[in-house]
Amino acid sequence: MRKVFFVITLVAIGCSPRKEKNEYQTLVEYEGHYEYLGKTTIDLVASEFDTVLYAVLDNSKYPLTYIEKDSFVNIRNNPVVFKRDGSGKIFSYRSGGQDFKLLNKEFEKMEMFPRRELFGNADNYSYGIPENKNDGLVSGDLFKEFSNPETIINMVKETIKGNFPEVHGILIFKNDKLVLEEYFYGYDANTPHQLRSANKPLIGGILGIAIDKGFISSEKEKLLPFFAAKYPNIDNLDDRKKEITIENFLTYRHGLDCENNNADSKGNEMLMMQSEDWVKYTLDLPMVAIPGQYSSYCTGCALTLGNLVEIATNEKIEDFAKKYFYQPMEITNYKWDFEPNPSSKNTFSQMYITPRDLVRLAKMFKDGGIWNGKQVISKDWIIKTFDMEEGDYGYLWEHKYFVIDGKRYNSYLASGNGGQKINIWPELDMITVFTGGNYNSYELYGKSTPPNEMIPNYILRAL
Repeated sequence: MRKVFFVITLVAIGCSPRKEKNEYQTLVEYEGHYEYLGKTTIDLVASEFDTVLYAVLDNSKYPLTYIEKDSFVNIRNNPVVFKRDGSGKIFSYRSGGQDFKLLNKEFEKMEMFPRRELFGNADNYSYGIPENKNDGLVSGDLFKEFSNPETIINMVKETIKGNFPEVHGILIFKNDKLVLEEYFYGYDANTPHQLRSANKPLIGGILGIAIDKGFISSEKEKLLPFFAAKYPNIDNLDDRKKEITIENFLTYRHGLDCENNNADSKGNEMLMMQSEDWVKYTLDLPMVAIPGQYSSYCTGCALTLGNLVEIATNEKIEDFAKKYFYQPMEITNYKWDFEPNPSSKNTFSQMYITPRDLVRLAKMFKDGGIWNGKQVISKDWIIKTFDMEEGDYGYLWEHKYFVIDGKRYNSYLASGNGGQKINIWPELDMITVFTGGNYNSYELYGKSTPPNEMIPNYILRAL
């Protein structure tokens, strides 16, 4: 997902970096494990690294801003007041007309340093060839595969310094070798990371398998007939909507009034996620164009296609994917609960996958659907997946390119809120994978996530 749905009702102090020690201790007073919306919980964690108090939900960090003692605002300027007992200790906070209790001051805190052991000594970082784990990824030497590898070494050092905040993982796979694997903020090779919208292209691949196996005859089929039994009445039904094909949703050329980042669009993600059934909400949207006319990025498309797999195969997409997508790839360390409804308001029906497995999945797509000699997805589907116009979408993948010193570098991109970036660079025989936690970066910082700067200024220049 490109934007977070829930509103962080808990807000607190956000100070500028590297403040005095006593200011950090002031933040510690607000730390704790608190009640949250919908019988869930949320953590407040003070960061000694940058002297900021963060709200942490599902391992997602959100910086919070100080107004005055016990009075705070969140990123949407919603006020919050902390309450103290007779002895002056905080016991709850009030926000949005609700009181939320402090449950526990003793809780497992998220790591706040990029590399605690190198704090203040980033120049002591020493590159090491990634470990061979017998998972199908061969390790290689960065210095042998790049002509100017020092720019990548500098990128890692800048990340350790905190100049690229909340980058959780950086992996580079070049010439069929894993030449860089670095993790930060307590993440490691065995930690499945949330993907947000970066899982949409994977749903496209799973749908391709359903078509390969004959559960659906073709992506050229009309979409709505598959949902006739589940949704006998579709709103705003007209001749244009009846013509929507599965392929129209795969390429975001749906013709619906659905554009994620347009607040005026009736199908924008924030509005969709307030509905009781996200697939029905998407299919009910009014038409604004002829299907196939132009692309418009719409989260509801991928969710609808995931539900289509369930209808066509008569089983949950998680079960279908386990048999035909993950098991052939020998991927077991992942999590996925596909529920396109309010039960997923905090998890967005997203996948959680380790960065190394993301490299393996990207390699499978890059190699025509083959992994370790097994045809996981048909070559024909992969060809159609990456058959896209400049700067547009294929089968839920995006064409992303950078121009550096007059030279263009093309890639196929799976991207997710927070800095999840899976780029396949076919002309460079390279895959880059970033995971991160810069959720809603434009709203917070007024700029895009760090990988959009790191890739052109460091990795591509290392070539």
